[in-house]
Amino acid sequence: MGIHKDDILFTINDIPARNYGSQGQQRTAALSAKLAEIELIRSSTKTTPVLLLDDVLSELDGSRQRFLLTQIKDLQTILTCTGLEDVLTKNITSAQTMQVKSGKIYR
Repeated sequence: MGIHKDDILFTINDIPARNYGSQGQQRTAALSAKLAEIELIRSSTKTTPVLLLDDVLSELDGSRQRFLLTQIKDLQTILTCTGLEDVLTKNITSAQTMQVKSGKIYR
C-alpha cells in the first residue's frame, strides 16, 4: 500500500528493459521518463523544477550523453559525475562546475 510500492515497467520492443536491456538502455528509459515528468510539471504548474542527476553519464555512450545534455541545456540541473573533463570538453560550452576533494568544495 502506498506510492513506494508503485512500479513502472519499461519495455523495448515489448520486452522488459529491466531483464533484457543494457545498462545504457535502462538508463535511457529512466531518463526519458524523468524528462517527460519535467515537461508535465512545467505545463501544469507553469514552473520548471530543478533537475538532479547523479552519475547518469557513466552508463551512456557518447551519442546518448550528447542527446541528454542537449535536452537539459535550458534546465537548471545539478549533475554529479566522474570523468567530468571528457564530458565538458566534448559537450558543454558553459557551465558552473565544482569539484569535491577530501571533503572540500573547489570551483
